[in-house]
Amino acid sequence: MSQGMPNRVLVLRSVDALRDYLEHYPTPPQVGDNVAWLDEAAWLEDGDDADRGRFDMAIKLGFPIVRVRTFERNPAQDLMTPERVRAMRVVPMALQRGLVAMAFEDGDNLDALEQLNFILRERVVPVLATPRTIRDAIAQLYDHEQDLAIARQLGLDPLALQAEHDFERLAREKPVVGLVTDLIAEAVRRRASDVHVRPGERGADVLYRIDDELVPVRRFIRALLPAVVSRVKVLGDMNLAEHRKPQDGRTTITLADGRKVDLRISVMPAVFGESIVIRLLDSSEGLWSVDQLGLTERDRERFNDVMSMSHGIFLTTGPTGCGKSTTLYAMLLELRKQRINILTIEDPVEFFIEDIQQMQVNRAAGFTFANAMRNFLRHDPDVIMVGEIRDRETAAIAVESALTGHLVLSTLHTNSAATTLTRLLDLGIEPYLLRPSLIAVMSQRLARLTCRECMVPEEVEPHVREFLGVGLEEQFHVGEGCPACEGLGVRRRRAVYELLVVSPGIRRLMVAGAEAEAIHRLAVEEGMTPITDAAVAMARSGQISLAEAWRMRT
Repeated sequence: MSQGMPNRVLVLRSVDALRDYLEHYPTPPQVGDNVAWLDEAAWLEDGDDADRGRFDMAIKLGFPIVRVRTFERNPAQDLMTPERVRAMRVVPMALQRGLVAMAFEDGDNLDALEQLNFILRERVVPVLATPRTIRDAIAQLYDHEQDLAIARQLGLDPLALQAEHDFERLAREKPVVGLVTDLIAEAVRRRASDVHVRPGERGADVLYRIDDELVPVRRFIRALLPAVVSRVKVLGDMNLAEHRKPQDGRTTITLADGRKVDLRISVMPAVFGESIVIRLLDSSEGLWSVDQLGLTERDRERFNDVMSMSHGIFLTTGPTGCGKSTTLYAMLLELRKQRINILTIEDPVEFFIEDIQQMQVNRAAGFTFANAMRNFLRHDPDVIMVGEIRDRETAAIAVESALTGHLVLSTLHTNSAATTLTRLLDLGIEPYLLRPSLIAVMSQRLARLTCRECMVPEEVEPHVREFLGVGLEEQFHVGEGCPACEGLGVRRRRAVYELLVVSPGIRRLMVAGAEAEAIHRLAVEEGMTPITDAAVAMARSGQISLAEAWRMRT
């Protein structure tokens, strides 16, 4: 074992090396082509998935590290079901003389070790594995076997793609239904926001987007891909016979625990088959209150002042996926407590809220943002929420609505609060109309919070410290990756924002040819905290890494 050589770990690079390890256990095997003792520097150079945390854990526990890329079927894999392996993130890799080499992603998981020693007749010999090795082992030993069994059950040839017409029937077969349902349920359990199915030459990779990172989950054999695609199309009420054009769909499913999850589905033709992305909208996770937005005490007061206004435009801005809609929904949840009429036009409606009239864009019927807003004014609204201001017509109607006594909430794609003002002017809104109608702009990003379970000191490049204005002596932390955070080092996200309230001074700068830089400077003088400064403050408090603050900079 690795305690045989201080500050070195034993690295096993094949299943044969694992068997040899068990054969001589507890005596370490001889060094050879697939067996090596590595110090920290050599380990970090050993592969692209090498990390210091894995090395330190191996030293602390005295376990060898397994790095195997190719697996063949062996008796060890029959000791555990695929479901148990995926849930526990442990893989039985070799079986020899009553010992089983069990690869752990987290060597500190003593509960799992005790549980396995209880349920297995064989004695468990723990070894450490990188997340990539665990993923490859599950894909090759369990996913592939399970897919072959499903293919045989459905009467498919695993080596060939089937005739197109078969899949209308196969999409409703129990194994395919179960496969897709389990993928979605597991994605919800792991807090994924999206499920990606990417077809390739040898199969289709499934990935979950968790905290803005794509995490590989498993791989399908090619023979099952059309059946899976067809099942997803059935869920989204799409045309099963159409394979050449993109299609969109939507449905709601109920999970075993009773939770309802909305699915927004996109299917697009790719080189090796149809690609799928499923957006998961779990209302229990997705709807935040204003208190959960992370506003400072002063900004919460300014935010409340905005919501108390009887008329005007409030905009949230930022890139796709930065939480703009989440902010607007939080405002709607607060505003609906009043006895007022709230109307929304969205594309599409993401979450359904009681006591609010929500409408969805239907371009085929000519029901666009601009068209809806023109009709809204006849529907006696107090508050109007527009999913996005995309063009001059929508912007002009939003301004008109604000000037005629309505509070308008919407989003816009700009990089900062100040550039939002110049963007509206560039869209053709006259300054004399914009000045009295715009009341505030919130520009935001979603920062990935550092995992509290695996925080370690962060090494920061000098030029990053210099740009962000932090001293060389200041200490920051980063997550090194652990099972609690899916090996990502980050867990959950929180908004980083700048809130610009339109003051008399800023209104005077809202003229044709206005400069965003001048508006930004004045806003900061009047108390606005820029996104970059807000992100650095979060890094100083330990909530995010300085690298994440660097990523948030504007």
